[in-house]
Amino acid sequence: MSYRELKDYLSYLEKRTGPLDVTIDWKVIKPEQIQAFSAGRRMGLQIADAAAGSFFYAVQPSQHGFTEDRYARMLKPVVYHHEGQYWGYGIKVWPREVEAMSEQDDVFRNFKDMFT
Repeated sequence: MSYRELKDYLSYLEKRTGPLDVTIDWKVIKPEQIQAFSAGRRMGLQIADAAAGSFFYAVQPSQHGFTEDRYARMLKPVVYHHEGQYWGYGIKVWPREVEAMSEQDDVFRNFKDMFT
């Protein structure tokens, strides 16, 4: 997903906050302020990259065919959730086609089960 698509998606959600039961605090998330920075330009990005990588490698096989979900499991206590529901709140999967794939892939399905 490109940054333009991300901005467009967040703008879409912002306009439909009421009808879609969106619970985003729009005083904090401002789609028009989304920017891309290269590695090393912002300190906090290293933490975000490490967290994103933990979830990516939990479902993406390595060159040897192994996945590693240990780091994602370790992060679970600090992942945002709503009433115990992580999937769709703290863990969002884009594009939507991946959601359909998750039903067919055992590794992905197990990962999803860990966070639902």
